Amino acid sequence: MTTKKGPFTEQNMETWYHQTVSKLYRFTYALLQNREEAEDITQETYFRCLKKDTGSYPPYPYLKQVARHLIYDRYRHWKIASSQNEALSVSENVSTTEENWIARALVEELMNKLSTQHRQVLELRIIEGYTRKETAERMERSEDAIRGLQYRALQALRDLYHAIEENGGN
Repeated sequence: MTTKKGPFTEQNMETWYHQTVSKLYRFTYALLQNREEAEDITQETYFRCLKKDTGSYPPYPYLKQVARHLIYDRYRHWKIASSQNEALSVSENVSTTEENWIARALVEELMNKLSTQHRQVLELRIIEGYTRKETAERMERSEDAIRGLQYRALQALRDLYHAIEENGGN
């Protein structure tokens, strides 16, 4: 591997890599739930970013955005390749399945950014389907407190979603 000129030495690259690789791998693994795929995407992300040779090492949010796009592309290609031999009606479902997978991955990523209480109330009420009373008992709070907490959690989730859209996926 060649070293970059100027202040960008091989040692600087190693430092940058070690500061970002474990977070990036955890991010890709959280979306893919497959060790080999996560390793491939992580490696491809660094390859793409270093191939550009911009004179500086990209920050972690940029690496994360590149990885997210690689995951989406890989999933799209996999679904298209697996459906080429199927009937047209099945291939129409591919885009719906893909959209569902992408939306689920995004919601999971956003949920991980919420506070513990916000995440817990949304998981209990929306994902697991508990009633407000059951959720209140599990979280040791009143039903009114759960109603307010759920409202604030949904607001926080919406705000995170809008922030990601405004920042182009970061």
